[in-house]
Amino acid sequence: MSLNAQKLLRTKLFQHPKASLATPVSHEDQWTLAVQRSVALTRAFAPRILSILHLTEEFWDLTIDKVLCLDPAVCTLVSIQLNLVAGTLGMFIWERPDLEVLVEKLLRFDVFGNYCLTEVDHGLDAINLETTATRLPNGEFELHTPHAGAAKYVSKPRIDPASGMLANINRVSCSLFLSLAHRYMPPTAPSGIPSIAIVFARLKIDGDDRGIRGFLVDISDGRLTYPGVTVRPVHGRVGARVVKHCITSFSRVRLPRHALLGPLQTSSEFDARKQFLQTIWRVTVGTVAFAGPVINCLALSSYIAAKYSQRRLVGDGAVERIPIIKYKTQYRPVLISLAQSFVLSAYYRWTTREFSDGTKSYEERHALATILKALVQRVAHGSMLAVSERCGAQGLFSYNQIAGLIDDIRGVSIAEGDVTVLSLRLVSEILIGRYEAPSARDSNGILYQHERGLFEEAASVLKGIPHHRSDAFNRLILPRCEKLTLSIGYRMAYEAAVEAGLDSRITNLFRTSSVRWDEGWYTEKMEMSRETMFLDEDQALNEALPFLDKWAEDLGVDDYVQAPIVSAERWSAFFGNLEVCPSHIEPPNRFYRVVGDKSSNKQTKTRL
Repeated sequence: MSLNAQKLLRTKLFQHPKASLATPVSHEDQWTLAVQRSVALTRAFAPRILSILHLTEEFWDLTIDKVLCLDPAVCTLVSIQLNLVAGTLGMFIWERPDLEVLVEKLLRFDVFGNYCLTEVDHGLDAINLETTATRLPNGEFELHTPHAGAAKYVSKPRIDPASGMLANINRVSCSLFLSLAHRYMPPTAPSGIPSIAIVFARLKIDGDDRGIRGFLVDISDGRLTYPGVTVRPVHGRVGARVVKHCITSFSRVRLPRHALLGPLQTSSEFDARKQFLQTIWRVTVGTVAFAGPVINCLALSSYIAAKYSQRRLVGDGAVERIPIIKYKTQYRPVLISLAQSFVLSAYYRWTTREFSDGTKSYEERHALATILKALVQRVAHGSMLAVSERCGAQGLFSYNQIAGLIDDIRGVSIAEGDVTVLSLRLVSEILIGRYEAPSARDSNGILYQHERGLFEEAASVLKGIPHHRSDAFNRLILPRCEKLTLSIGYRMAYEAAVEAGLDSRITNLFRTSSVRWDEGWYTEKMEMSRETMFLDEDQALNEALPFLDKWAEDLGVDDYVQAPIVSAERWSAFFGNLEVCPSHIEPPNRFYRVVGDKSSNKQTKTRL
């Protein structure tokens, strides 16, 4: 545990009151707490802008700090604040030293930052957004939302019905579209802190379209929005921690000339595209950064399931009651999720080092981000569902954390790039030869053979397809893309874990369970029977089982666990704080009949 996390956990803000586990908390109170925690966390970690800009280990350590698991809403707010807003403004500091004061305020959370990129009608095709910023004769700008569909929001990509591909993808570098799904609707509603936003709009000068630029816009003073800024909170995201998502629009808002981020003019269409990619670079950083908290959510869920499975006993009075962890149907998903937690953590660390290498091309770094996100999201979500189910009815309640964490990480599948759409573009570009997947370190490894085999199959199909924008490509290639991306991810994660020197029992269990993810291919192409794969995994599980409790402790998440089911003591405390329904003092009358004379007031009750 980091020293900063230790300090935070000792504060009232981060100490979960026992009563609140058993008593519902209003959405407004949850949101207020999330904002207060975000401010406290940002100030405790005191990130430096150079660390954020240069993607140093200090920055990545913050993104994977387990304290973010206590309240995923805090993770959302801190990511927007530091990565998207401060990180974007920091890119302009050398040209605009006047921004330094604002950046410092953002780093202390004295100002609430928002990032308004996508619109109701334009998600991954944000290059087609319709919000305008028109330059006025005096050098100022007028920011305007022309219609409701251009209000700032996060939407799904628009797909061309003829080809099945992203609409208008030929208008810009295809790697762009994979990074545009900004976090859910930015929380622009007044929250007690003065707020600003980086708003992306189409720059208009003398009727000419100069491309999409970022503009610095004042949103509210913390109590009320400023004139011309309309904020509509969107409620009803089921299960997840409360974030005040909003749809934001602008009605002829006057902006000073220094609101523009970047140069006024571009010399060519290519420069406009390049400029846009550079301006939204922090979104791609976020694609990597959000994998860290998801991995920690998996680790936390694995720990809770492991502890509960050891204390939950079954059996009648005639035989000795035994813990449910004795059954393979229980220990298999728990052990696999534990192993995945360690492997994905090693993979995350490897990816952040490679991604931070500035000598790599944008395409290479974007490929690393896509593969990491796809694997982490799909593996974590699947395993968390599995261990939640193995906790029985207890796994359904938010006070035991797992169910709530599942709902929280679902949003990450879309934030900073929809996993499915990211995979479509990545694999399409690999197949048509625009760049290659990161090379394997062991060409004889079984996971690499699987990856190579799937790509060879897809390449063979592609030979019979006239064009990558055809209906045949839509039907025969696109549905394979996510699986192909995951095949790369399984191989890279395993290699990273081996390189990191993880316990061979952990890496073996990860490898054998990964093979079972696609039993049909291994049976068809490598002539491995399903029984062989089953027994290989069974052996790995048997070797791992004696270490289950040690692995759970080694995750280092105990201080972040609030679930009462992990121990008898915690459950007893939780039980004692549950609300007790009011009850009658006397038994119900329907079980008695009144006998005696009403007039003499001599009546008695006789049990029926």
